[in-house]
Amino acid sequence: MAVLRKFCLASVYALALTGVAGAADLAVKAPIVPPVPVFSWTGVYLGIGGGAGWGNNQYSWNQDATLAAVAAQMQNGGPLLVLGGTQGSLPTSGGFFGGQLGGNWQIERAVLGIQADAHWADIEGHGSCFDAGALATAGISFACKDKVSSFGTVTGQIGAAVDRALIYAKGGWAWEYGQHSLNPTAPFNVMGGNNSQATITDAISSQFRTGWTFGAGVEYAFARNWSAFVEYNYLDFGTKGANSTHLLSLPNNVPASFVLPIQTTATDRFNVVKVGLNYRFDWLGL
Repeated sequence: MAVLRKFCLASVYALALTGVAGAADLAVKAPIVPPVPVFSWTGVYLGIGGGAGWGNNQYSWNQDATLAAVAAQMQNGGPLLVLGGTQGSLPTSGGFFGGQLGGNWQIERAVLGIQADAHWADIEGHGSCFDAGALATAGISFACKDKVSSFGTVTGQIGAAVDRALIYAKGGWAWEYGQHSLNPTAPFNVMGGNNSQATITDAISSQFRTGWTFGAGVEYAFARNWSAFVEYNYLDFGTKGANSTHLLSLPNNVPASFVLPIQTTATDRFNVVKVGLNYRFDWLGL
């Protein structure tokens, strides 16, 4: 009996050791679940975007310089009148569409980036742009038409990432290309009577302007490589010359024509709201 008892105890002990070893072996062979990858904004991206723009162009006209130029052609020796300057403004609005190319680098939650974009645009306005002051008594009035046909920016960007959302601010250099026209609304009287009407021809010019911009936006990555964004930008191109050259023709009883240089300055600023899509090439494998 004693031998049988010892044999049973030894068997139980052996089975216990086998179970512990098996459990340990199972623990070692348990599958390792890989960690969920953390999303990163690092990469180069290419995208499209468009939206709406609006602004208000402001003008000033040096009337005395214009009259002095006419007086010199008439060999008058001095300006015909002293009128001073006059001012006007013109609201603009319209749409645009284009694309952007950029790159981001994420460091923890901070995201640094650089972007260049360019757009075809149809942001324009037309209407009366000058209160001609003393010349209004002669019936002289002018209409302006301005159009931004393309614009773009090169900006730096700094943002904060919250998983797949990115909140950012941006600023840098801006450019635009557009057309400006200045047109008299009707012939005007210079001497009184039916045969006293003079005319001024229309003038149109194109101009490339540079300035600066700043803005802010939010972007959301709805897939690993795809994201959508909405942003606001303010573009300021400062105050620059917008001179135009016209032909002044006097009425029939004074048969003469003169070059009429109208020296103006234009302050050009506008705002845009833009939405779009970006595709990110995560070449670094992040």
